Amino acid sequence: MLGKLKLLYSTIKHLKPVQIKYQVFYRLQRPQKLGEYSTNYDPDLISPLKFNEVPPVYSALHDGNSFTFLNLSKEFNHGIDWDFQEYGKLWNYNLQYLNYIFQTGISVRKSLSLINSLHASLQDGSLLLEPYPVSLRSINIIRLFSKYQLTDAKVLSSLHGELDFLSRRMENHLLGNHLLENAFALTMGGAFFSNNNWLKKGKDVLTHQLNEQILPDGGHFELSPMYHQIILFRLLELIDWYSKWEKKEEYFQHFLNHKAALMVKWLNQMTFKNGDIPHFNDSAVEIAYSTEWLLNYANKLGIRSDNRPLNSSGYRSYVTSIYECKIDCAQIGPSYQPGHAHADALSFILYSDGKPLLVEAGTSTYEANAIRQTERSTKSHNTVVVDGTDQSEVYGGFRVGSRAETRIISEDENSIVASHDGYKQKFNAIHTRTFSFQEDLIEIKDVISSRVSSKANFHLHPDIEIEKVNDSRYILGDIGTISFSNLIKSSIESYDFAEGFNKTRKGKVLVINFVNELNTKIDFNR
Repeated sequence: MLGKLKLLYSTIKHLKPVQIKYQVFYRLQRPQKLGEYSTNYDPDLISPLKFNEVPPVYSALHDGNSFTFLNLSKEFNHGIDWDFQEYGKLWNYNLQYLNYIFQTGISVRKSLSLINSLHASLQDGSLLLEPYPVSLRSINIIRLFSKYQLTDAKVLSSLHGELDFLSRRMENHLLGNHLLENAFALTMGGAFFSNNNWLKKGKDVLTHQLNEQILPDGGHFELSPMYHQIILFRLLELIDWYSKWEKKEEYFQHFLNHKAALMVKWLNQMTFKNGDIPHFNDSAVEIAYSTEWLLNYANKLGIRSDNRPLNSSGYRSYVTSIYECKIDCAQIGPSYQPGHAHADALSFILYSDGKPLLVEAGTSTYEANAIRQTERSTKSHNTVVVDGTDQSEVYGGFRVGSRAETRIISEDENSIVASHDGYKQKFNAIHTRTFSFQEDLIEIKDVISSRVSSKANFHLHPDIEIEKVNDSRYILGDIGTISFSNLIKSSIESYDFAEGFNKTRKGKVLVINFVNELNTKIDFNR
């Protein structure tokens, strides 16, 4: 009991007062049915928005009412259950977003039928209004109505009600990317319905939150490359229509362009040459638009960025003609909303000749289960585990208790030295890791300041073959070798590599036991 209270305290103490206030308020005041919110609008004030770009849409809706999201399919034979939860909340959210109304082959008539069906469930209370899916769904409906100049009064009335709900229940209890999505939707809805109150509220939140959430080096402060892509798309989408809106304000457009340029710069440096992003923290494939598509979109909008180095996000990138290495020296972030954070301080991801070599287990689920716990744990990352303990207390799907603090001690163009204190309280130990880079060689030195049993993990991509020469040297396919000194023993174990949500594949992980110090060499010359 005492341990649970301590864990809860170490979680809550990082929250902002506004989060605690709204956590209590929203628990006491549940959302009403859709009809209880303002559904009255003036048709003469509807202002369709103009977009240059039509985003690609993943095929999710199949014949009849069969849907596929997150690699799981469901066919609704007797009407769509919009509150279907058998595959988890994220799958249900994808059902609610309505992205698929833009699929090739889906008629406008079918799209309107789907929207009305979902709104009927919100009207009768079989589906609850929730700010996040309301935000994404509202944006999609506005885009559809703007594209085809639709005037369906029933849908518009319900859409107005959804946005009225959103204006009253923005996710101040969560903050982070959720609040940004709320603000993007409210700003778009304010322009579409000519509602100045929504417009002002959305723009005020965007100004404040983009200033806080976009770090000086351009990284999004939740430190997930996938969510960075998601937020960058929303920002570019906003710039797209706002730049053509007759009531635009130049200072706000300049502000948006500046933030987008920062985000483009960061993403460009963090993306591998083959287009992959490093799957640090919660990141997965087939969720966000690709870096290539986003950079092309930004270019069409006239967004230009420089190549200033990575700094405040804590991520670093080292590239030669042979390999690309992305390093995580970041904090758990942000401290008050670490839901997408993993216990992965001083981990790294390595590609060779444009292909993944050393990866991490990744993210295959958001459900609060054993798989989620394992994927967020330290052992699922390319870093050091001390006595089987996580650096930071990840638990409950999206929570973090006590957490490691990371410090970059020194760095130059060919090396970096960083440490974290995640093991200090329990083992009086600091983990310090040094990376040294040459054209065809990477050297890593791990030092644990107390003499405790430690393991360094190196997760190989499932396509990589490994051959043991002896306990301290292994051959990595036709790429090179990895060797160790000061080890006690080494072993090859298996792990589940996430190839997407609800989709894993067996891979091999090198586990190196040591005490106090371990030296690793990754040599690309066999």
